Amino acid sequence: MIITISFSQNADKWKQYIKKENEIKSQRYYFTTLENAHYNKYKVVKKLDTTFCIVENESVRSNLTSRKNSPVNNLWKLPSNFSNHTEGKTYIIATDAIKTLIADLQSLNISDIKIVNDHLVLIKSDSEKILNVIINLSSVSSVSQEALHPKSESKIIDQNFSINSINKASANFSLLNGENQVVAIKDDLFDVNDIDLLNKHIPSAIESSIVSSHATAMATIVSGLGNTSTLGKGVAQKTKLLSSDFLNIYPDEITTLQGAATQNHSYGTVIENLYGSLANAYDAQLFSNPDVTHCFSSGNTGLQGYKSITGNFKQSKNSIVVGCINQNEIIMPFSSKGPAYDGRIKPELVAFSTQGTSNSTAIATGIITLMKQHHKTLNNSSLSNALAKAILINSAKDLGNKGPDFTYGYGNINADKSLKTISENKFISGNLISGQTSSHSITLPLKAKNLKITLVWNDLPAAINSNISLVNDLDLEVISADNTTFLPWILNLDIPEQQAVRGKDKINNIEQVTVENPASGSYTINVTGSYVSNASQAYSIAYDYELENQFEWNYPVTNDNFPYDGKAISPFKWNSSFSGIAGQLSISYNNGQTWEIIASDINLENEQFTYVPAEKKFSKANLKMTINNVDYISDSFTISYDLNISTSLVCDGSTEINWDKPADVTSFNIYQLTGDHLEFKEQTTNNTYAYTDEKFYTVVPVFDTIEGIKSESTLQYAQNSNCYFELAFAEVFEENKIKIDASLFSLYNIKKIDLVKINNNVESVINTMNDINSKTFSFLDTAPAKGSNKYKINIILENNNTISSLIFDANYLGNDLFFVHPTLLNKNEELSIEAKKEESAIFYLYNIAGQNTITSPLLSKTNNINLKNTASGIYIYKIITNSGEIQTGKISVF
Repeated sequence: MIITISFSQNADKWKQYIKKENEIKSQRYYFTTLENAHYNKYKVVKKLDTTFCIVENESVRSNLTSRKNSPVNNLWKLPSNFSNHTEGKTYIIATDAIKTLIADLQSLNISDIKIVNDHLVLIKSDSEKILNVIINLSSVSSVSQEALHPKSESKIIDQNFSINSINKASANFSLLNGENQVVAIKDDLFDVNDIDLLNKHIPSAIESSIVSSHATAMATIVSGLGNTSTLGKGVAQKTKLLSSDFLNIYPDEITTLQGAATQNHSYGTVIENLYGSLANAYDAQLFSNPDVTHCFSSGNTGLQGYKSITGNFKQSKNSIVVGCINQNEIIMPFSSKGPAYDGRIKPELVAFSTQGTSNSTAIATGIITLMKQHHKTLNNSSLSNALAKAILINSAKDLGNKGPDFTYGYGNINADKSLKTISENKFISGNLISGQTSSHSITLPLKAKNLKITLVWNDLPAAINSNISLVNDLDLEVISADNTTFLPWILNLDIPEQQAVRGKDKINNIEQVTVENPASGSYTINVTGSYVSNASQAYSIAYDYELENQFEWNYPVTNDNFPYDGKAISPFKWNSSFSGIAGQLSISYNNGQTWEIIASDINLENEQFTYVPAEKKFSKANLKMTINNVDYISDSFTISYDLNISTSLVCDGSTEINWDKPADVTSFNIYQLTGDHLEFKEQTTNNTYAYTDEKFYTVVPVFDTIEGIKSESTLQYAQNSNCYFELAFAEVFEENKIKIDASLFSLYNIKKIDLVKINNNVESVINTMNDINSKTFSFLDTAPAKGSNKYKINIILENNNTISSLIFDANYLGNDLFFVHPTLLNKNEELSIEAKKEESAIFYLYNIAGQNTITSPLLSKTNNINLKNTASGIYIYKIITNSGEIQTGKISVF
């Protein structure tokens, strides 16, 4: 007789999995407690919650009478939300015996089988067959439904590296540029000919044949060369890029990534709160390849509330999921929120973007690339995924609720602090077995504050459909010099908005301890292997702390410009460990000889201040924050604005550009794209420049013997697409003349301008202009013919080539009151009537018999009469003005 578990109230919700006594024959899977499974070293195939699980183990089979083990039916193979499945949608079948599974499915007359890999297949079926047949196959280990069709989640319009301290990292780590690194962009194919991505593409058999602007934007954010503008500058500019088609939404084989250690995934599917085959696949790949990192966007569905992350692959434990914030470090409302389906902290981090989480994820990918380069340079070894995550999370600026939360995760990525953590060796790596505790010591100096310690490990993949995804459970505690124990922050899945509290964490493979005002001395970091199912578990720890009363500028720093992109105002930013003290902010435009106060009573703990200048100035500048009579002066930076470059001419092999000419600017440097970078070409004091090649150019303002920010580069236009003429038209002038007015985009290379009159297709020059000093000019025809007068303007260039305007005309009435045309017209045409002067009149149309067929008021100088219902024939018209003047004539309609 089999004795099953006596159900407690907590276990009652799983009773649908327990087999009835008369159903039990041979048994492979059992229901038991996690405690029992861990104690007996059973193989856990699915965690149901933090207490109960399904196990498979030989020792269980030989102990059927155990009160701790109950045989189960096959319903556990389904996801807990199977009742919400979609009929007709593809089912994903997992197996440990692919050949057996395929044979089993074929025996059931299921022929539409797509093999994903050696343990996953896709099939089309109905729920009845799934429930009654397929889950009962011994070759089936799980059945799930998941969205497999990705979609892009934003585009690039903004870019601001000051929000994530990338600008500061560039100043402090000037040699870090992503050289010898490869990043994979899983998306459509990026534009390999984009001038920000020249010579970056690594050809790949797994790339898409579709080129998209979204993929190009992601590639640009990661490693753009900055040839187009500030928006075209990437985080790691010398990184090579490999493209991978995101229509294959499962992980790419590692061998196909050609050395890429980081892959960017700026796409999503739909909101999916489950641990499916995709989450399992990514966790499996990352566990087996500990130096690879996958960065996912959290999604743009945050307006739907918590648990709004798009795509179950983002539910993986070992990846990094990134949300987005604005320049004031406030979450964008659309940024998808956690928690993960089982209560884990998602997203882990946030970064800047007002356009979508795609962009913030690409920023994170670029920063990780710099970190991997830096670690390799200093330690001659690869930066593991777990350590990269630990450093990123530990270095992040806490936002939102104190401690981690389900909106900001662990906070805003700080590139500079992350790189400094690597430089300062503030990290620890270890390895332990189940039941073992590893201890590590760090020493805090006097006046330390805000100690932060983060533990991360790459966890084994959980079984598909597991209700709790954590497999190996490590626990972190920190013991201070005065023997106080600090536990990690944990969150409440059921009350997601609640602030984090301290406690034992049983669901995350990330644990973090913070101590706001730590005592000086030795601190012990204990990591305990509460349960490790495999031989041992590797882990990584990052730690850091601040010192009291420190101040440091983050933006602007060396080489920065204000506004950041020459257009949009971005807040000044700093790090401060002062408490309860205000500062005074000042600015100097003359190397600190004199200072202008911007604001007093600055709240230093805000660590940012938005300054909007009263006028646009081009100058060198410094900032000063005065705290307790001590001045903290920034690096020298530039204040300059985009020059609004535009193309005024594309004609006859020449291109002319022009731009604003600010009063503060003495000259302009012209740069030309040469190879894959911009090179200085020449300097000019004009605000126009012409060239005869088809290269890209940009302009830089010069003031105080320094350069300001580069303007956007010129665009390439089709030849002769903008050929001098902006406008050309003719109109009657002073009753007996016709005035021809014209406006040009450019005067470049013009020798003379001719006015040409066209009469019966014969052209004759009636006027010439040799002294050309204005882009707008006029001609007069003093002897117009009665009726239509046709003209064009010829521009004769210095090389004697001629550029002609379109033909335009004007109707000269002579002594007539009205110009009626055409006089021979199709009944589907409209009759046009132009008046010499503004005066109301009435138009009458009579047939040959004298019958009035149309009467229509003429209310303006130009009128149209519809003759659609008029019979063919000869008609007489009469127009009578309000003053009694009369004009008559004849028209023919056919």
